[in-house]
Amino acid sequence: MTKRTPTITTLAAATVLVALTWPADTRAQIATTPPPSGNLNLKESAGGPKGYSVLLPAGKTPEVFAILRPDSTLPPAEDWTWHVDTTDAELKAMVNFKWYAQAACPDDLTMLKAVGPAGTLTQNPLKNPIWGYFSTQSFTVDTLKDICLDWANTNKCDFFEPGTCDANKTFNLVGGVNPATSADRVRLKASCTSGALPDQVGAVSLTLRCSKEP
Repeated sequence: MTKRTPTITTLAAATVLVALTWPADTRAQIATTPPPSGNLNLKESAGGPKGYSVLLPAGKTPEVFAILRPDSTLPPAEDWTWHVDTTDAELKAMVNFKWYAQAACPDDLTMLKAVGPAGTLTQNPLKNPIWGYFSTQSFTVDTLKDICLDWANTNKCDFFEPGTCDANKTFNLVGGVNPATSADRVRLKASCTSGALPDQVGAVSLTLRCSKEP
């Protein structure tokens, strides 16, 4: 009689668990009958082994500093129109970001490219498998300038009146997320002899600091 006690206790505990998990009016039925199977119909995928590709950010979060200056400094200051004085080349250098890429095929790797704001980078020669690091412009210059200009020219004020004007604004951006656009991302494209692999899309998080300087 003593040896049966653990078995009885275990069954009792299981019954209590079922009773606590399901509504009161179905306790007796659930304790004795499994729930209906629904429409789940899992099957093994057809075909042989598949290739894969990976794209991961590998650098530090970039900080971008954009200096804005007025087109003209004639008064009144609250009517000034601002432009980005930082050059496009300087902005591109600040969003040159490091990535890690990897790809492998069950047969041969026939193509590996990274497509982003800077254009297309093509791997040559190809090796299978392949992995490593590369750097490329990962945000468009137009997005950076548009965000700063929209803030500067929408929030006009008397720049020389103390306490009335905010000369600096910080934006935390993610590629592909408003106010950034889908163009502010990097896409890894790869193909095997057996066919193209799904594209891998990467987006950088960065800090954009816009600063008005008359």
